[in-house]
Amino acid sequence: MKRVVIAWPALDAQVTAVLTEELNPELTRAWWDMLPYRSVQSHAVVADGHFYHLAPSAEPVHTPHRTAEDRSLAPDGSVYLSRLQHLLIKYAPLLEPTVCARVARVPEEDLPTLRRVAEQCWESVYRTKRILEVRVTRHGVHPDHWCLPIQPRVVDPDAQALLDDLHAHTERIWLSPPADLLALNRGEIPLGSRGQYFSTLVYVNGELRLLGSTTLNPLVAATFDQDVPLAALRTLLPRLTAMQAEFLGHCGFHDLHSLMHRTHRALPALRTREEFRSVTTALALYVNCLRRWALHFFPWQHGEDHLFSAAAARNR
Repeated sequence: MKRVVIAWPALDAQVTAVLTEELNPELTRAWWDMLPYRSVQSHAVVADGHFYHLAPSAEPVHTPHRTAEDRSLAPDGSVYLSRLQHLLIKYAPLLEPTVCARVARVPEEDLPTLRRVAEQCWESVYRTKRILEVRVTRHGVHPDHWCLPIQPRVVDPDAQALLDDLHAHTERIWLSPPADLLALNRGEIPLGSRGQYFSTLVYVNGELRLLGSTTLNPLVAATFDQDVPLAALRTLLPRLTAMQAEFLGHCGFHDLHSLMHRTHRALPALRTREEFRSVTTALALYVNCLRRWALHFFPWQHGEDHLFSAAAARNR
């Protein structure tokens, strides 16, 4: 029986998760193989009773999900690995009946700790913006350090330089927020109608989600489908990403804008689907990391001005 330790050093807390290999063997193996790693803890802002973090590997994007279940009906402590590269843990009732693949279960004795951590995570996302690092390791293993995985190399030197820069940019913001996003959230980027930037924050969150999990992640998954020719992938990527890159560049994300256009220029030099996969995977992880920070620093506390109606509250 394989066990994983999920720890939050700043909270002096940890729980143990027991792998459910019989449900999703390939996906469970993908999670086990990426251990150990570190990430930043996030919390759901729509579905309620689960919290999650971004995993550093693209394996969940394409690995088979054999046994999926409605998370809203699953027991508390259920652990899932989604195609969004999120490791999710249910700790309370969910409002959203999302189907996902389970990879582990936190035992009953650890649920009080799990719920305590989740509440503090909610406060960090909703109000305080405190950054909570999460560390995920195999039980009994105590690594001294961890490095963000490096994508397989490509032949063309300019494309490899792009791949190196994507890795460096992602590594820089993996556990620390990027300066351009902090500037946007301080109102230092003069983009927003009638002197306000709240609307810009809303659109940035939407465009980063569209660019990362809705566009780039499916392109990564498509590289494993032999029915999708490489030429089609090279054609689709710029057509699906150019508009978002331009808008986000206007919003102050100059590194993302530059890296995206360098990716567009490098596409003809990527001669195999494996090379295309390396670059697209690195780009997707960078964008999804930006999106995580955008979600973390969004002023969610304005939700207190938009509480459920009395009828909706009764129906929860």
